[in-house]
Amino acid sequence: MVCCARGSQQDLTYNNAFEDKSTRRSFIMKVCTITAFMLLATTGVMAIFVTNDDAKDWLLKHLWLVIIAVCVQMVILIMVCYCPFLFRKKPINYVLLSIFVAAESITLSFITMRYLPAQVLMAIGYTGLLVTALALFARFAPCDFTGCGPYLLVLFLVMLIMGIVMIFYRSYWLLCVYCSLGILVYSLYLVVDIQMMIGGTHKNQYSEEDYVLAALSIYIDIVHLFIYILMLIGLLDE
Repeated sequence: MVCCARGSQQDLTYNNAFEDKSTRRSFIMKVCTITAFMLLATTGVMAIFVTNDDAKDWLLKHLWLVIIAVCVQMVILIMVCYCPFLFRKKPINYVLLSIFVAAESITLSFITMRYLPAQVLMAIGYTGLLVTALALFARFAPCDFTGCGPYLLVLFLVMLIMGIVMIFYRSYWLLCVYCSLGILVYSLYLVVDIQMMIGGTHKNQYSEEDYVLAALSIYIDIVHLFIYILMLIGLLDE
């Protein structure tokens, strides 16, 4: 799911300048607010299943719900690729976004259940620090990463191949390398998405109507950063 989710965001680049700085600031504020609510909702759902044993048992007895959640995410991400206009129309864009967040929250809860609450809390903290650092870097970096899509796609394909290899051959060091590569790839994608949101002198940027697509892209980047950081913490603790 991790690979498919990021791969579905490959072509969300637009050469579209905003009319003025106030419009751009309003767009950035809207994207950040939506992303924050999405992350808070996901964290709240995840906290229930990480800290409550009854909730864990319930989800384990209803694994079909996790399967449905993964399928829902795939369908919505396919819609992002082939029907992006749906994410520019109210209220259907918010409805699709809410469904995706609900599905992602269930999937992420299932992933995090096997980890200790302390490990999950540590991963949240590290993710927050990394996202803050990457956001500052994306804002003040003199270089433009929005044109690096083909190079990021190559790294993404390397991750995909490694993921397939690990199905048949599991190694501690290979898992560590895979998690580290995942953190690197999604860090770069987050920088690209933030620069596309900021716009200005960057080659590619989101249009004014793409606030939901921008929030969804950044949300996916942050969630997957958290997953890989959590996996790496679990491996190092073992």
